Amino acid sequence: MTGETMVEVDFRTLVSDLTLEEKISLLSGRDFVSTPGVPRAGIPPLKTVDSVNGIRPTDFHGQLSTASFPNTACLGSTWNADLLERLGQQIAQQAKFKHAQVVLGPTINIHRDPRAGRNFECFSEDPLLSGHLGAAIVNGIQSQGVGACPKHFVCNDSETFRHYYNVDASPDGRPLREIYLAAWQQLLKRSNPVAVMTAYNKVNGTYCCENSDLIEKILRKEWGFDGAVMSDWFGTRSTVAAIEAGLDLEMPLPFFRAAKLAKAVQSGEVSEKTIDARVEKMLQMRNRTRPSHGEGPERSEITDESNAIARDLAAEGIILLKNSEMTLPFSTSDSPKIAVIGEYGQRPILTGGGSASCEAQYRQVPHELLREAHPNPDNVKYAAGVRTRVIVPVADSSILRAKNGKEGVDVSYFNDDATEPLLTEVLDEATIFMLGKYKPGLKVPGSHLEMSTTLTPKTTGTHLLAVRHSGAFSLRVDDVEVLSGPVPNITTEQFLFSPIKYETRLDFAMEAGKAYQIHLKMQSRELTIGEPTPYGATLCFEEQYSEEGAIAEAVEIASKADISLIYAGRNQQHESEGFDMDAITLPDNQTALIKRVAAASKRTVLLLHCGNPIDVSSFEDSVDAIVNMHFPGQEGPAAVVDILTGKTNPSGRLATTWFKTLEDWPSFGHFPSEKKENGDVEIKYEEGLSVGYRASDRESRIRWPFGYGLSYTSFSYKDLRVKVDKSSSPATLKATVNVANTGSILGKEVVQVYVSPSQNTQAWRPERELKGFAKVSLKPGESREIGIEMDLDTSCQYWDEAEKTWKLDVGEYKVKVGSCSTSFVI
Repeated sequence: MTGETMVEVDFRTLVSDLTLEEKISLLSGRDFVSTPGVPRAGIPPLKTVDSVNGIRPTDFHGQLSTASFPNTACLGSTWNADLLERLGQQIAQQAKFKHAQVVLGPTINIHRDPRAGRNFECFSEDPLLSGHLGAAIVNGIQSQGVGACPKHFVCNDSETFRHYYNVDASPDGRPLREIYLAAWQQLLKRSNPVAVMTAYNKVNGTYCCENSDLIEKILRKEWGFDGAVMSDWFGTRSTVAAIEAGLDLEMPLPFFRAAKLAKAVQSGEVSEKTIDARVEKMLQMRNRTRPSHGEGPERSEITDESNAIARDLAAEGIILLKNSEMTLPFSTSDSPKIAVIGEYGQRPILTGGGSASCEAQYRQVPHELLREAHPNPDNVKYAAGVRTRVIVPVADSSILRAKNGKEGVDVSYFNDDATEPLLTEVLDEATIFMLGKYKPGLKVPGSHLEMSTTLTPKTTGTHLLAVRHSGAFSLRVDDVEVLSGPVPNITTEQFLFSPIKYETRLDFAMEAGKAYQIHLKMQSRELTIGEPTPYGATLCFEEQYSEEGAIAEAVEIASKADISLIYAGRNQQHESEGFDMDAITLPDNQTALIKRVAAASKRTVLLLHCGNPIDVSSFEDSVDAIVNMHFPGQEGPAAVVDILTGKTNPSGRLATTWFKTLEDWPSFGHFPSEKKENGDVEIKYEEGLSVGYRASDRESRIRWPFGYGLSYTSFSYKDLRVKVDKSSSPATLKATVNVANTGSILGKEVVQVYVSPSQNTQAWRPERELKGFAKVSLKPGESREIGIEMDLDTSCQYWDEAEKTWKLDVGEYKVKVGSCSTSFVI
């Protein structure tokens, strides 16, 4: 059934025709990505997909590619809602290629602390910016008949113990109302998503999935949201409490519904009227996503439209943070000698880790792009520098041989009560991944696998052998056991996102060109209660290298270059769903590489892959320019080269404050969550409203402020006018200012409007808060009057905790316009 052939019927009218069993079936998933339909009644299933940075295939570890767009923190740095709405349209098209009806995103959590694992897939520290840009993506997606499901409602701002921690704050307290809930309120004022996903954590002692104060009181009654509410994956915690609180859909499987929910109805704990209300929400999702229903194999298509959007997003999100003596842009016309240094100069990092990651359709190579842009390509030299990985890489198939003589490994699967293998196969890559869905006939528990191959190293040395394993294992080399390990104490989530937690490794002396017989045996593990049981094994291998030699090679080419470009930063093993970081400094080996290359180079440009801020204290003064590349998607490397060479003028602006050190963040000392003696896990938002730039008492600790970003041109502001219109509904505040490009090249400026509270305010308030913004493109010498209209109440009010309502104090409010949160030209 497709959207074109589907009968134009309001699916909600079918509720009375459904049996109780059919109704209940619609309130939970049937597998990892989809919900069932009711074929008898013509009700189709629903398929969900991650994410707004690239649409993943059904198979979590599948290799089917997609258009890869920049990470959401990069999207936030564009400050361009119009561009993000166009992104939403392309995301919808990519979802249709995967025959999906609902995109799980965007992520609307706040950059509270720079160690948070998923900050890279969130917009900003600011609720207004987050809500505006999130709404733009939602509107773009839904304009194409695909649904959007923003996540995670609310306060999933940390990954440590995310399934259990309690945010010790009331939904009627000012921090939640003015920061964390405010982002959602802004989004819902400007868009109407088909669904909202709840967070794993508790707020004020109650899990979000069963928190009626959040779902029914605030989301539905106060804000008027009429879409569906769904759980995060394995995020439902109860049968009765969750459905009574307003949770319509449990994903991905009915651990708390199905027979348990039917029993609750039969016992009178849940009324069928409540079931009907939840079913109506699920049927309304089908009404609103009707054009996207389709059948057929998932596919990947490279389109000019998606590539153009990906390039524009990267170009407008990449931020020039430092540019001493106009180091950038540099011209290639006079054939400069360029040193490109760093592993990311060969293999750039396009996405962060976890459900927001995806397999890009192609991967541009930065040093090759620079060679293409250079009149004398031989003047561009490359050195890999130091290694940046956390885990040992999968053994390269080029040095592995299966029994048939081809690259790969032989794998046999055995049930423990049998002497012969159930199945034997040859795999191109030395990795096996199964999650809940196993080889036909394979018993779990009660089985094991055996992987064998011939490994021939290219060099002589003490190499790294490692195994990532879900169960107890032994590894034999030439029929001698060299490594073994017990069943790792990991959750299903850690199996997906934290491979370092189940990796066992050893140093092993090997000779170049010698063939070693490798045999890995791994036992299945016991079933995991409430989640699918992981079953996976990976053979990992890395040849020895000299870190000092790698740095020396980089220094050698840098010393002969006119300019050195160091590609550094983080990858998916540092920033990912599933865990938070411990620190925000770069690894010591990267810091050493940067400082030694900079000392040898005439001019040095540092290009950073990151979703979170990095403490650059130890090397900022050593380099001439710093570029925040984010994780820029498949067109990002080309966008970076365009900025380096002046083809594109950088226009990204920070959506999150970069303080100087971790200790300078207002959240320091209160992040992440902590497990108490009684087993409870709690996180306190002790900084209150002082999130990011709102902590005005910390301005001396800021390295680069919120809203900051350099350009190759300059801008001036004049003639600010402010008008209040109380006759409109709602009342509006409009700031109008004249902005001029006073430089010599085309540039884009982000005009930012901040409001300071009345002196008569009855409560402590931040010194200034962002209330409006606009991005404008100006030619050299061009000036334009920019008008930014804002909701008067939203711009001036605060939450009164005693009265539990928004309050606007009488008095004079200051309107400030400028290019960042600490620099106001008017």
